[in-house]
Amino acid sequence: MRMLPRSKLKLLIVDDDPTTLAMLAEALETCGACVRASASAREAQQTLAAWHPDLMISDVCMPRENGYELIRHVRDLPAEEGGSTPAIACTGYARAEDRARAMSAGFDAVVPKPVDLDLLMQTIAGVIPPR
Repeated sequence: MRMLPRSKLKLLIVDDDPTTLAMLAEALETCGACVRASASAREAQQTLAAWHPDLMISDVCMPRENGYELIRHVRDLPAEEGGSTPAIACTGYARAEDRARAMSAGFDAVVPKPVDLDLLMQTIAGVIPPR
């Protein structure tokens, strides 16, 4: 069984697709995470402010406010309000220029969709080292 770099890691997952959101939440909870799921950037901002997750995993292509706008908003926050929260972009656009765009927007890593859980776990471990 895949395990996260530390137990009870608080993960905020953001995706407007309910199937993807549920699949990721269930898979990561099975791996030992404490998960909160948000279906929009606005909802994610509220959750981030109230819950202070260890990591945010966000889709980049969402209606209204997309993942790039979300991460820019997060990075504009003071560290104590979540501005330094590590973040992984999940995107169906996985060309080199798409990865570069996500990284320059403020994401710490990029995982292509459809999400490979093993790759996601490796990426989480690379962004959140064990204590």
